[in-house]
Amino acid sequence: VVGGGINGAVSALALAANGLRVALVERHDFGSGTSQESSCMVWGGFKYLESRDLKLVAGLCDSRNRLASAYPTRLAETRFMAALDHGAPFPPWFAALGAVAYWGLGRLATQPPRHRSAATIERLEPSVDTSMVRGGIEYSDYLLVDNDARFVSELAIGSTRYGASIANRVEVLDAEQGVNGWRIAMRDRGAGRDLEATARMVVNAGGPDVPVVGDLLGSATEHRLVFSKGIHLVVPRITDSGRILAFFDDDERLFYVLPMGERSVIGTTDTPVDDPQVAVTAEDRAFLLEQINARIDRGTPLGEADVIAERCGVRALV
Repeated sequence: VVGGGINGAVSALALAANGLRVALVERHDFGSGTSQESSCMVWGGFKYLESRDLKLVAGLCDSRNRLASAYPTRLAETRFMAALDHGAPFPPWFAALGAVAYWGLGRLATQPPRHRSAATIERLEPSVDTSMVRGGIEYSDYLLVDNDARFVSELAIGSTRYGASIANRVEVLDAEQGVNGWRIAMRDRGAGRDLEATARMVVNAGGPDVPVVGDLLGSATEHRLVFSKGIHLVVPRITDSGRILAFFDDDERLFYVLPMGERSVIGTTDTPVDDPQVAVTAEDRAFLLEQINARIDRGTPLGEADVIAERCGVRALV
């Protein structure tokens, strides 16, 4: 398995648990790419109901439920409060119907959703500016208790209990397929020595680097990958309720305010990019701050001086 992000770690764990001999290699550190820049949410794909892909949502909910059952101390059911203003693409009553459908597709595994009036949102979440809010919904999904990179590392390490071999800072240099399988040339970047392995199958879990790994393997994906850049801003705590606040921005895209200890995390954005090597720009920062300031009731608007840290990653999408 080439790539030690969430997909590579899960692949190594699942394959090893089913009795296969597995090796996992990662060029940098486990969970060091996009897998350490996520929103830390484990969800069933609520927004995909918009495209009426019920089968996809049901499958994602099933995966969410199984993950929550397998790791009850790592995933916590968390309430989401979605405040819908006049710029939201759906009226509150329609969103409430969607929330009930989502709950049903998730096999009623979480607390039931609730329709919330603007007055109730103001009472439960006084940090939300409800002057333009028509109403909203409250529903449940899951949030990683600790952080995404640690969870990925635990999954990778967990595969060793089933006999897998894992190595970080090992880079694949070349791969050659023969009649008996693959011969993989690698480089231990820490020790500065060359390594070689043989395998019957190679799993390309390179994330945004899937095309790079594919070139080494002499293979290509059936569909072209596109990259979507997402950023988060860590700011002083906005709400102490423990809920995740959800809003639609001016472009009708969802963004969240997530709890992180004594801080809040605002994000994520969704910006198409050509190069997977990305960073937070001044425009990114200004956009998120403008969007959140228009939707929360805070004596002093959040400014750049309030940004404690930033997270930035790229999702590889088909």
